Amino acid sequence: MFRPVQFNLMENKVRYFDEINILRAFAILAVISIHVSANFTHMDTINGLAALYMSIDVLSHFAVPLFIVISGFVLYNKYSDDIDIKRFYRKRLKSVLPQYLIFSTFYLAAPYIGSIVLARPVNLDILHIIYRYLTGGCFYHLWFFVLIIQLYLLYPAILRLYNYCEVRGRILELLFAVYLIGVLYNVYPIPDIFILGASTQILGVATKFIGYVFYLVLGMTIRRRYDELLLKSVPKSSLYYASIPLLCCTIIGIFGYAQSYFNFDITQILPVMGGYWHWLTAVIDPLYYVVIFAFSFYISLNIVSSRSAALKLLEKIGAYSFGIYLIHAFILYIIVLTFPRFGFDWNNWLFYPLICIITLVLSYLSVEVLQKFPYSEYLIGSTK
Repeated sequence: MFRPVQFNLMENKVRYFDEINILRAFAILAVISIHVSANFTHMDTINGLAALYMSIDVLSHFAVPLFIVISGFVLYNKYSDDIDIKRFYRKRLKSVLPQYLIFSTFYLAAPYIGSIVLARPVNLDILHIIYRYLTGGCFYHLWFFVLIIQLYLLYPAILRLYNYCEVRGRILELLFAVYLIGVLYNVYPIPDIFILGASTQILGVATKFIGYVFYLVLGMTIRRRYDELLLKSVPKSSLYYASIPLLCCTIIGIFGYAQSYFNFDITQILPVMGGYWHWLTAVIDPLYYVVIFAFSFYISLNIVSSRSAALKLLEKIGAYSFGIYLIHAFILYIIVLTFPRFGFDWNNWLFYPLICIITLVLSYLSVEVLQKFPYSEYLIGSTK
C-alpha cells in the first residue's frame, strides 16, 4: 500500500504531484523509442532484429495516450468546476500554440532551404503550406500538437459532461461510451475530401480527438479518485499476472506490423481472427495501454517514495519533455541521415540503444541551453 505522496500547495491552491513529471519522462522516452525503432520499416525481411524493433515499437506506443491521460489529470486537478472560458483558452493556447507555430515554421523551412541549396524543386504553393500548418504536417511528430489543441478547445464541454455524469454516478458508463466511440472511430476509415480539386485528409485531422477522448476522461477520473487509489493495496502477484496480457498484446501488435510492412498474411495462421484483425487491435489497444499506465503509475510512485537515484534525472527529463518532444525529431533526422553513411544503420544490434541515448542526450542538452534564454517558454514551453 502506498502512502499518499507529499505535495505542495501552490499560490492558487492547486495540488502538485511529484509523480506526474516521472510519468512525463516515461512518455517522452517512449516517444523517442517509437521513432528510433520505427526504422524496422527500412528492413527487407523479418528477422530477430526486426521482430525486436517491432516489439519495442508496439510496446512504446502508449506514449501519446499517456501524455493525454496526464493532460486529463492535470487539467482536472486545476479546472474541475466552473471555468473562466476566456482565461482558460488564453492560458492553454498560450502554452502550446506559439511553440507549435515556431517549430512548424522551422521544420517547414529547413528542407525548403536545403532543396533550394541543392537546386531541387520546392513546392511553395501557399495553400499547400497553410494546409501543412493546419494539419500538423510540417513534420511527422507535430500532429500531436493539433490533437492537444483540439482537446484544450473541447475540455470545457468535456468537463461539463464529466461533472454531469459524476453527480449521477455514471462515470463508468461515460468511460465505456468514449472507449466505444474511440474504437469505432479507429475501425472505420475517415474519407479524404476534395478541396480545390485536391484530395486531403483534413476531415481525419479535424476529428483526430475522437480517438483520444477516452484517455483524457480516464486521466480526469484518475485524478478524481486518486487518493482512493493510493490507499488501495496492490499485490505484486497482480503485476506479474498483468504481464501475461501485455506479452500477448505485444505479439498481436507484431503480427499487425508484419502484415502492414512485410505483406505477412495473418489468415494463414489465424484464419478466423485474421479476418477481424483491425477490429481486434482497435478493441485491445486502449486496454493494453491502460495496463501499461498502471505499471507506469506503480513504478513512478515507487521512484518518488523511495527517493531513488533515478528520481532527479527523471524529474528533469519530465520537466523538459515538452521541449524534448519538439526538438528530438530534428536531431534524430540528422543522426539517421548521417550514421548510415558510415556503415552504422538499423541492421546493427547496437543501433537502437545508441541512437536512443544520443537523441535523448542531445535533445536534453538543447532544451537545457534554450531554457536559459528570455521568453524561452514561448519556444520550448515551461520547464518548471
